[in-house]
Amino acid sequence: MGVYATAIFDIRNMNKASHGDTGRIGAVAAQTTNLVSAASKSSIEPVSKMANSVFNCVDDAGKIVGVTNAASKVANVASKAVNPLLCVASGMRVLKDDDQYAALIEEGCAMGSMFAAESLFKNLVANPAAQKEIKTSTKWANKLANFVQDSTKNLTGGKKVAVAIAADLALVGVSIFSFGAGKKIGKMLSGRDEQQDISKINNI
Repeated sequence: MGVYATAIFDIRNMNKASHGDTGRIGAVAAQTTNLVSAASKSSIEPVSKMANSVFNCVDDAGKIVGVTNAASKVANVASKAVNPLLCVASGMRVLKDDDQYAALIEEGCAMGSMFAAESLFKNLVANPAAQKEIKTSTKWANKLANFVQDSTKNLTGGKKVAVAIAADLALVGVSIFSFGAGKKIGKMLSGRDEQQDISKINNI
């Protein structure tokens, strides 16, 4: 995931955490760490310098307590922690819901569809566009991923940045859409969409 998508996801999680979805606080911490990590590799020099100075401070703090390469270790943990922490936040939403069984169905559909869609998009578009290793098994998926990779491998300068931004924005869009679609399917399965429709009719 690029720095742009990471920043957008981080801001969205911060916003949701500040509006009552407190289970996302852990995801915010991990995502912010990922943002600093992504920024440290940015081609924009002031951004990379600022991020690397943060990591240098973490390394210095780690040395005080006897931990070497603390920044890279923290970044490695954070990169793997976001999705599990989002699942924890989802679980907390289920526990807070009056109808936990219905909420479990809805959250399961929403999170499952979001993770599946994000993984598919990364493997077929985002990773090939970033010239990362393609990890697909089916023929049509390999063809699409290779097409994206071949189409973007010779891009330089502004065009390369534009593709990176476009891929990140598209990933965010895929994530939001798939979560919303999964949530709607979950509400259909739980029957709560029908309850909402009846409520709207009664309020007319």
